[in-house]
Amino acid sequence: MQIKKIAAVTLVELLVVLTVISTITALTLPALKRHSQKTEYAKLAQKGYNILEQAIDLCIAESTDDSDMENSTASTLVRDYLKKHLVVTKDCTAENTSTTDCFKGYRSFKGAPSDVYNPAATSVMLADGIVISGTAVSFIIDVNGPSEPNMEGVDIFIFNIGHYDINCNISSTGQWKLCPQSHAKNLMEDNWTITYW
Repeated sequence: MQIKKIAAVTLVELLVVLTVISTITALTLPALKRHSQKTEYAKLAQKGYNILEQAIDLCIAESTDDSDMENSTASTLVRDYLKKHLVVTKDCTAENTSTTDCFKGYRSFKGAPSDVYNPAATSVMLADGIVISGTAVSFIIDVNGPSEPNMEGVDIFIFNIGHYDINCNISSTGQWKLCPQSHAKNLMEDNWTITYW
């Protein structure tokens, strides 16, 4: 009588395969999650920028005397002009403070959690959770509201407003427009893709 050998996977071989698969998964999941978060934040930053730019354009178009707007801080612009052109779900403009439910300040890119910059900001939260804050000379777009990490260049992007030429150099004869600062500039130059973290 002949004994037939049956090809089978032993328990040890199965455990080795499962170990290899789980190791590969453990190594790739953080990178996939980071890529997904970068993509989401970049899209929300672009959306926030477009919404803010449209609201500014509408304010300029309906203004008969834009000298009041031009002499206002970004904070005042949010409170007095832009709010009516935005779909606001939470209005934090009356408080005019950095410790509101809308905006809790931010830290520099990869800065220590204790190094929080809290500018006096007037903020509104939009329907999709994006917060637009105005300070003295800048607009801050926080793509995920007061949620962490509250880090410039990750979920917070800063745009100055004023008279600028095409290259965003201050110019008294330039157009009144938004110009990206720091990581917001990198984001726009990289076609709304986060490449630096």
